[in-house]
Amino acid sequence: MTGKAKLLPAAAMALGAVLLLAGCNGDSTEGKPTAATTSASKTTAAATTSADPEAAIWDPCTIPDSAISALGLNTSTKENKVAGVDATGWKVCSWQSEPKAYTLGVLSSDHTLEESKQRTDYTDYTSTTVGSRRALQYRNVGSSHDLGCWLSVEVPHGIVDFSVLNRYGKTGASAGEPCAQVRHLSEALAQYLPER
Repeated sequence: MTGKAKLLPAAAMALGAVLLLAGCNGDSTEGKPTAATTSASKTTAAATTSADPEAAIWDPCTIPDSAISALGLNTSTKENKVAGVDATGWKVCSWQSEPKAYTLGVLSSDHTLEESKQRTDYTDYTSTTVGSRRALQYRNVGSSHDLGCWLSVEVPHGIVDFSVLNRYGKTGASAGEPCAQVRHLSEALAQYLPER
């Protein structure tokens, strides 16, 4: 297993744990389900330094606010960190739905669909497509299995993970079935993914 493959489970497990905690968290903005990026200065440097491996990773926070709000997500809840922790190798953005029934997380990395399939902390892997792109849908193992769903989409320099996590106690139309919701949101936002 390569060093990159070894890092994938650790980083994603940390992200998944924060996603789960965010689902339990009340209206606080801390601990929202996103992966941390480097500081703004490092992100700016990454965009201008071709030697930086993160320079090729797409930033999901570039999705227009108009596209986010059109999907019923609150743009004022936009977050690009995970509890202030730096998740090197990832770029992240998340938003809460109105009325805070679920959180959409969008995580970008240079990992692959094949690496995602090797993870043992997820289950129910299903190969699919989002538009014309290869994709993989899956769920968490354990108590959060029915609360969330992930959809990884292949992009030129890696994958973009879409995740929906329903908040505990939120059911019915406001939250929806997480895999149907993540499918709907990823299809709607696919036009903003990096081109092949």
